[in-house]
Amino acid sequence: MSDKKPFWEGKKSNDLYELGVKIDCASGATLTGTLMGKRLILSHNHWIEVFQNGNDDCVVPCAYVESIELLDDPEYERVDNIENVQVGDIVYNKEGNHYPVKSLYVYGTKSLPLVEAIEMEIAPFVIGPNSFAYALRRKPKLPDHDGLWWDKDNALWSVAISGMDDSKLVALLIGDPESPITRSVWLGLNSKHVTSQSPFRPAKVVEA
Repeated sequence: MSDKKPFWEGKKSNDLYELGVKIDCASGATLTGTLMGKRLILSHNHWIEVFQNGNDDCVVPCAYVESIELLDDPEYERVDNIENVQVGDIVYNKEGNHYPVKSLYVYGTKSLPLVEAIEMEIAPFVIGPNSFAYALRRKPKLPDHDGLWWDKDNALWSVAISGMDDSKLVALLIGDPESPITRSVWLGLNSKHVTSQSPFRPAKVVEA
């Protein structure tokens, strides 16, 4: 678990205006929009309460909210070319609405993002080049120093980062029977298999 404090901790509703956020709900839904105080603005005519007052009038998330993250957080990178959008990105259209990319729609030789407006419960629809503004993509949390690391599936990796070239290397520590890799192997830190197992977190060594 991260030791980083949530951005809303100790803040009052007046501190939470015009912040782009992504909200994970206990139901499994993901919402994105702009905070206006305790409300999340989903579209022109749609909003929901995501915060309530706690001690000293500082806000706390409502019961249905599992996590809230700033979309301009350094953990996200901006994608300006619609043809580079991937599943899992958050697409912004030119009207300022935000949608999670559920799949890619192949149109001729191009792949366009197929999105779903969860808050309006309508069928998925395609975002085309004329309405696309940009997309945000979560940066993979990769190992940044030597040692043991857990991946998202709780498989243990032994990491040795090489500075000899541009392709930093990691080595997989065997011990995960469900891993697609069955032996110790060197992989590029930015290889598809490594990034697909992010986020990584350091494994703490506890003496017996």
